Amino acid sequence: MAVGDFLNFHRRSPPITYTEEERKIFASSYVIGGWVIGFGLIGLLIIAVWSYGIVPVAAAGGSSAFSAFFGADLLVAAAAAAAGALFGFIFGIPRTLDPASRAAVASAASQAGPAAASHAILSANTNLERISDWLTTLLIGATLVQIKDIVSWIGSLGGKLVTNGALTNDTMVPVIVVYFFALSFLGIYLMTRLYLTFAFRQTLAILAGSGGASPNLSDLIQKLDAALKLGTPGALNEAVATYSTWTFGSGEKDDPRVNASLGRVLAKLIASGQAVGSQSDHAAALKEAISKAATDPTLKAQLKAEATTTGQLATGNKSLDSEIATVLS
Repeated sequence: MAVGDFLNFHRRSPPITYTEEERKIFASSYVIGGWVIGFGLIGLLIIAVWSYGIVPVAAAGGSSAFSAFFGADLLVAAAAAAAGALFGFIFGIPRTLDPASRAAVASAASQAGPAAASHAILSANTNLERISDWLTTLLIGATLVQIKDIVSWIGSLGGKLVTNGALTNDTMVPVIVVYFFALSFLGIYLMTRLYLTFAFRQTLAILAGSGGASPNLSDLIQKLDAALKLGTPGALNEAVATYSTWTFGSGEKDDPRVNASLGRVLAKLIASGQAVGSQSDHAAALKEAISKAATDPTLKAQLKAEATTTGQLATGNKSLDSEIATVLS
């Protein structure tokens, strides 16, 4: 593919849309990330104040001693944070159910509908999960057995790190290690649980042939609204095609929200004059969508305003526009 074709392909591609579930994950991640960064900055500020306070500033070479203390403490903080991130990731790796458990869960989840059951029976390569289990068991066992030695080792970490006459960094280094290890562990663990669990589920669903997370009406509405916002005939035709091939549950095809979004897309597509397929079919689909959307009083009022005031539902066909106005009257 030539560079020009590549660029044109991406210009024509509709914008990426996110489901409500994905947006909740992003929002939660921002909150977690904000707290972790905030506490990390507080920790760095404390390190700077400590390093400055234990150095005799008036003495010769005080500035270089401050740099030594501060740099060494930053190195310890970075190492502790890296270790905490690694352990947080290991402990946060999600698990998949074994076949017997999946069968039991799938049977129970089937009462909640096919989407819930499909998640329960998906399989996965569990090599990474087994490593996580082994390391978790090993770390907990070793920690319980060697707890006294570990405490002693952490307490001695700063003993020979930086020495400047009678001033040592012994007291601060264990605090830095515990603080940044715990902070990084908690942050990465929560991030891993949020993102990796969702990513595993998405990937397994794709491999199972469902094309992603179980489709729901919110996904379809977002696709229709994204195409409407983009407004190009290609995006609008693609949205209509997506609706036509969508797998609906019982009664979902009559949902007023879906039909309101579909009606807006069809109206704009008809007005563009570049609809793929029969114009009469699109007109009939538009009238049917508006009729179903009008069963919701709130949506009916919105669509009526769009048809009579803002002109968003205008198709350019006076007869069709009159029929739509009648339905919404």
